[in-house]
Amino acid sequence: MLTILSNDSGKSLEGNYQDLRVVGYFDKGTIVMIILLITSLDRIRIATYESFLIAHIVLSIITLVGCFYHTVIFEGNEYWKYLWPSVVIWVIDRLLRIVRLCYCNTHVSLSHKGLVKTTATRMTYDEGADVVRMEVIPGTSSLHPSPGQYYFLYQPFRLTGWESHPFTIGAWSYETGDQSSLAPTSLDQLGKPPDVSHLPLLSGSSSDQDSLTILGDASPAEKEQQMLKLIFWVRPYDGWTRNLRQQCLRSPSMTTEAGILLEGPYGDTFPVWRYESVLMIVGGTGIASAVPYIQDHLRRSVQDWERDSHNEKTRVRDIELVWTARQTAFILDVSRRELKSAFDRDDFSASFYTTRDSTACMNEPGIEIQPGRPHLQSLVMSRAADACSAGSSLAILALLSSAIPNLFPITLLSVGSIFTGDAFSLEPDDAAEA
Repeated sequence: MLTILSNDSGKSLEGNYQDLRVVGYFDKGTIVMIILLITSLDRIRIATYESFLIAHIVLSIITLVGCFYHTVIFEGNEYWKYLWPSVVIWVIDRLLRIVRLCYCNTHVSLSHKGLVKTTATRMTYDEGADVVRMEVIPGTSSLHPSPGQYYFLYQPFRLTGWESHPFTIGAWSYETGDQSSLAPTSLDQLGKPPDVSHLPLLSGSSSDQDSLTILGDASPAEKEQQMLKLIFWVRPYDGWTRNLRQQCLRSPSMTTEAGILLEGPYGDTFPVWRYESVLMIVGGTGIASAVPYIQDHLRRSVQDWERDSHNEKTRVRDIELVWTARQTAFILDVSRRELKSAFDRDDFSASFYTTRDSTACMNEPGIEIQPGRPHLQSLVMSRAADACSAGSSLAILALLSSAIPNLFPITLLSVGSIFTGDAFSLEPDDAAEA
C-alpha cells in the first residue's frame, strides 16, 4: 500500500502520479524481462544459439538502461548506486577478455626490431571425414597447453565477429620454421618412436608449466625458434562451423588461411598417469579429448627423470581406446597422424567403429575398423572386473552423448567406483568393499 501525504491540490497530486507511471516504464521493463527469460530456455538456446546470444545481449542492455530510467524519478538518483556495480562488472569483464585476447594472439619481439607476431591459422576440410582440421600457431609463445583443456575461438573479421566457441584441443606440436609455414605435417615426417623428441608431444600435468617437450640436443637458438602449433577438429553443423566449411570449399585445395583468434586455455587435466590401466571411450570429434592423454603418456614413458623432476612418472601399463565415428576417413586420418606413434607400442590398443560407412578399409595394416557401435556396458563391466581381479587401478575417460554416460555409474556400482565428471577411477580398495 502506498500512502501519499501532500498539501498540494488534487490536480497536482494526479500529475505527480502520472509522472511516476509514465517515467517508471514498469510495463515495458516487465515485457523485456519476460522475453529475456523465454529466450534463455534450453531448447531455444540449443536450437538457435546465435539468435539467443544477440537477443540476450540486446535485451540485457535494454533492461539495465531501463532500470536507470525507472529510478530517475527519485531525488538525487539515490538508487543508481545499486545499478552502477552491474555496469562496472560488465565493463571490467569485457576489458579483461580483450586484454586476454591480445595476450594470446600477439607478441612483440624487441630483439627483431619490434616485429609483431600474430596468430596464424590454416583450415583444411576433409570431405570424406566431414571435419575441418584447424592448425593454429598462436602469436604468443607463453601458452602452455595440457590434456583436457579447451580454447575459445573467434573469427573477428565477420559480421558476427563477437561470437566465441569452445573447442577441446586435439593435439599440439613444437616446430621450427616460419610462422607462415602451416602445411599439414604427418608423423611420417617427424620420425618414429621411441624417440619422441620429434613427435607432437604434450606438456605434463597441469602443475608442469616449465618443461613442455623434449627438445633433444637442440641448441638454445633452436629452442628459441620452437613454435607451438595447436590442432583442433571441427565438425561443421550450422552457424559458424558451417561457415568454416564454406570458407574451405571456396579453395580448390579445400585449404585456406583464416583470421582466427583464440582465448585460453581453460579446463583441468585429469591425472590418468596415476592409474595402471586407462580406458578411453570417445565418439566423433570427442577423440580430441583422448589424443592429448595418449601422447602425454608417450612422453612420460620415455622422460629423462633425472633431468626433469617437475613431472610425475607414469604408472600406466596399458591404454585402451574405443572410438566410434561416422566416417572411416576421419579415423584413418587421425590414426596416420596423431596416433601413429602409439600403434608402435605394446602398452596401447585401439578399437574403432564406424556408424555410417558399411565397410571398413582393409588397406591399412594394423588398423581394424568395425561397423556399428560397441556394447559399452559389457565393455566397462569387463574392464572393471579385470582391474578388480588383478588388484590394479583403472581410470575410465568418456566423451559421448549426454545420454550414454548415465550407464557408467550404474555399471561401476557393482564393482565399486569413484565418479568425477566424465572421468571415472576405480581403485582396488573400493572394489573390495563393494
